[in-house]
Amino acid sequence: MVVSEYISHPESEMLKRVVDLYIQTGKPVSSKALKNRYKLSVSTSNIRIIFHSLEEKKYLFKPHISAGRVPTDSGYRFYVDSIREENLLGKGVIEEIKNVIGRDFGDLRDIMLRTSRLLGELTNYMGLMMGFFHSYGHIMKLEIIQNEGTRGFVILKLSSGMKRSVYVEFPKRYPSYVLSEANRLINERVAECPLEEAVERLKEFIKESAGFEREITECVTTEADLLFDWAYDLKYYMGDMKLSWNTTEFKDPLVLRNLVTIMGQRGLMLNIMKKRMCHNLVVTIGSENQTLELSKFSVVTQSFGKRDSKGLLGILGPTRMSYKLVLPILGRMAKELDCI
Repeated sequence: MVVSEYISHPESEMLKRVVDLYIQTGKPVSSKALKNRYKLSVSTSNIRIIFHSLEEKKYLFKPHISAGRVPTDSGYRFYVDSIREENLLGKGVIEEIKNVIGRDFGDLRDIMLRTSRLLGELTNYMGLMMGFFHSYGHIMKLEIIQNEGTRGFVILKLSSGMKRSVYVEFPKRYPSYVLSEANRLINERVAECPLEEAVERLKEFIKESAGFEREITECVTTEADLLFDWAYDLKYYMGDMKLSWNTTEFKDPLVLRNLVTIMGQRGLMLNIMKKRMCHNLVVTIGSENQTLELSKFSVVTQSFGKRDSKGLLGILGPTRMSYKLVLPILGRMAKELDCI
């Protein structure tokens, strides 16, 4: 949700305190509780006036008529955007990160497993780590060939010399000149592009094209996982389950059901994280995820590494997440992994 209304300095300071206190307690925040917690000089009646203004601007809402206030997704967004990098981690947390990531590992999947576990243990949310660890280079050529009848295959050649062929079922048999033109147009889009960008480029081509070329490209994209998804892997680890299940949000049957779906459908998080691989830090909150199963969750990701050895750290948790802990943890772990 995008909020464009002006928010005054007193409102912004009050909003940040409300979000802070709600994250700590999980209980709707009343004017009295806020005044006592932060020893505010302003009266409770004036606090309620500010609360009402923040409600009208969609930053807060009341879950019940007699209840205190709770942040909306927009309230969390304002709060997250106000967090500065100077939020420091304790010495013990930094040492634990260094000790785990600084060990000798058997292979890259061992790094992924241990890192996702550490993320989960430090935050008590779901720790995620996705890797794209081997450089296969750029796409040199994508060639579509049709055999007898409607069957054919797609050959993908990479700059590293590697090649992959995938069989495709077309809706009809095409004349050779149609296939030749489809090959030309598709290669204009994907030739020389990194492997991980190919699917998005093909989807854009489908939106802009028509006729046989669009039909053929749609057939190619149905085999996108086999053609282009070569080197991604995802590990995830849930922190202290006893603490996690006691979290207020996990007592909601809908939230629990969605969490089970997320954990059971590995491809759901893998696809979401792949889109973030080229970005440094990404925080999506609730409805910003644009996925029904994630509408009650926040996803925070931090990329690390270089072009030929990239990875993505992530945390999945309720929107009432301790962002001031999660953001510096991800930043610190990314720095340590960059040194491996």
